[in-house]
Amino acid sequence: MTIEDFLRMMLRNALVLLVLTIVGAVAGLGLSFTRSPVYAASALGYVSANTSTDESGSPVAQSGGNMELQYSKAQSYLPLFRTRAVGERVVEDLGLQQSPDSIAGSLQATVDPNAPIITVTAYAGSAEDASAIANSAVEATAAEALELETGADGRGTPSVQLVPYQTALVPGGPASPDRSRFLLAGAALGLLLGLGLGWLRSRNDSRLRTPEDITALVGVPVLGSLPDVKDFTRTKDGALPEPESFAARESMRKLRTNLRFVDVDSPPRSIVVTSSTAAEGKSTVAANLARVMARAGQPTLLIDADLRRPTVAAAFGVDGKVGLSQLLAKSISVEDALQLSGTRGLTVLPAGHIPPNPSELLGSRSMHELVEEFSRSYFVIIDAPPLLAVTDAQLLSRQVDGALVVAVSGRSRSDELLRGVEAVRSIGGTVYGVVMNRVPSSRLTRIAYGASAEYGGYGKAYDKAANIPEMDEIEIAAIDGREVESSAPSHLDSGQARTTSTPVARTSGRRRADVEPDS
Repeated sequence: MTIEDFLRMMLRNALVLLVLTIVGAVAGLGLSFTRSPVYAASALGYVSANTSTDESGSPVAQSGGNMELQYSKAQSYLPLFRTRAVGERVVEDLGLQQSPDSIAGSLQATVDPNAPIITVTAYAGSAEDASAIANSAVEATAAEALELETGADGRGTPSVQLVPYQTALVPGGPASPDRSRFLLAGAALGLLLGLGLGWLRSRNDSRLRTPEDITALVGVPVLGSLPDVKDFTRTKDGALPEPESFAARESMRKLRTNLRFVDVDSPPRSIVVTSSTAAEGKSTVAANLARVMARAGQPTLLIDADLRRPTVAAAFGVDGKVGLSQLLAKSISVEDALQLSGTRGLTVLPAGHIPPNPSELLGSRSMHELVEEFSRSYFVIIDAPPLLAVTDAQLLSRQVDGALVVAVSGRSRSDELLRGVEAVRSIGGTVYGVVMNRVPSSRLTRIAYGASAEYGGYGKAYDKAANIPEMDEIEIAAIDGREVESSAPSHLDSGQARTTSTPVARTSGRRRADVEPDS
């Protein structure tokens, strides 16, 4: 795992990390209140050199070696503080109920590195006891040391002697538990637990989040990344309005451009748009891709081949009672089946009557011939059912040049996408690429899930420039040697529609969507 992966894992699991860190901190603080308070008090003892006298009783000057002796003796006295003998003296002196061993065990002694001063720290359950034990321990150790130096009869004068130097004060608060340390330790443990859970989630999370994930999995490129914006949302009656934001429109144009270059030597004339599972947005992608293909000057036909749950008729507001199923059954003519969409250059073929045998119809020779005939006049886009639900899309992939598979960023799972792609390949179909749908738009989410920030703030100034033709349409027109009209409504009659090669879309007899000017 790289540092970038680690940071993304933290951002993806930020809420879990925050909650567990807070819970750990609260638990640590609560644990500190279950511990009995312990108070600490320190007293000082000084190892002094006794003044020696000559035969006449006059003091003899001290030599520099006495300081070394004092420091050496101070070091040797340290073990005395934790002996039972000292503990017994303290218990007797203070009249304590504890055992001598427990008193001796509660003492800590250290020597100042620059002077023969011993610091004795006593720990007790009350502040007064800690202070009293520390002071008594210095006196008890001094007496014990003097007895060891002079013998049991107390004769002679030792060269050095431990004497009380500074008494211990009554502490103002407990030395432990240190509530801040418990709190920090609990927070750290909670954070570590959160990181562990985040790592496990990442290891077991098979959801696809980045184009690199998809390419590594199925071996085909991501041809488009569509942002998670409301422009791609249908209305309550199933209608699919034109995208208005720059991000939405530009993402569809990029998909269109990439699709044109998937096979330069043999450009596709017909594709099927599908997904591995339901509710991944394949119908929305198919409809909007058909729109941008038509707006670029390419006569386009959108076929609703989802004969189980058709959506194209509702999306464009056309009559869905007749369409593909009747056409395959040869009960109506092509002219009666095709309908204008309201977008210049785009014709739609609704699903029509829902048949009892969709798979047989879509895999029939008639369907193959129909697609072949339409692809001579149109760029054909077929909206198909999900691959893993039924075999319809799998069969249709043999009828077209290639397939686009739609996957939802952060929701579609790798095993499902792989099974869907393999289903197409297993019968000889071609998968041109994958379309990542609902890519997170917020900057923080893009960073967390590795989605690219393709748009930023660029293009917002152009969102309302409806009277300016798309640049790619102008370029295509220049190549074809034709002129492109401005898309302003005043330049186009409400009933005007672009004429296309045969077959001609039906304009009467059944409901037809009003033709709208390009924008």
